[in-house]
Amino acid sequence: QADRDYIQLVRSRPTLAMFTTVLVTSLAVQRAAPRTQLCRLRGGAAEALAPGRPTLTLAAADTMADATLRECESRGFKDISVFVVDASGRTLVSKTMVGAPPLIPTIAEAKAGAAIGTHSSSRALKDKYVPERTPQLMAMTTLSATTHRPFAAVPGGVLCRDAASGLVVGAVGVSGASADEDEHCALVGAQACGFATEPATSALGDL
Repeated sequence: QADRDYIQLVRSRPTLAMFTTVLVTSLAVQRAAPRTQLCRLRGGAAEALAPGRPTLTLAAADTMADATLRECESRGFKDISVFVVDASGRTLVSKTMVGAPPLIPTIAEAKAGAAIGTHSSSRALKDKYVPERTPQLMAMTTLSATTHRPFAAVPGGVLCRDAASGLVVGAVGVSGASADEDEHCALVGAQACGFATEPATSALGDL
């Protein structure tokens, strides 16, 4: 008898309406909770939200690569390869002159990777670790290889910073000519878009 009474109670329209109201109210509270929490975050602790940062565009990367190759041609250097990467190390643009040997693009990418991976120029890395701390540099190279991150501490990898904020936006890696010539071309490319560079000046003495 008790079971029958319960079934009749559940089937009754007032009871169903009450259950529906409770269910809808419960769902509304659950859905509102995250929104309320988000509003508190935005209103009372805005500093917890990361602001936007300067980001290297594909168009800028292409301009940098073209300027790099033009400088190489105008100087009469050996054919080069150029890689332009963003702040995360992702390659945006890579271009290789037809006369460059097959290994050259790999070296250019590794120079850019060294610069963006350490937030310093590849020349600065060489000067810092060679010869006194060469084992440390070898360890860094090994770690880069195991994590599939190209890395070569040879001049030709130039770090690019936003001139206004100083934030790192990318890097340019060049290989194929002499180390100083590679770096010079990379500097010309980076500065073609107005970025602050590391190094700031060319070993060849003019930009």
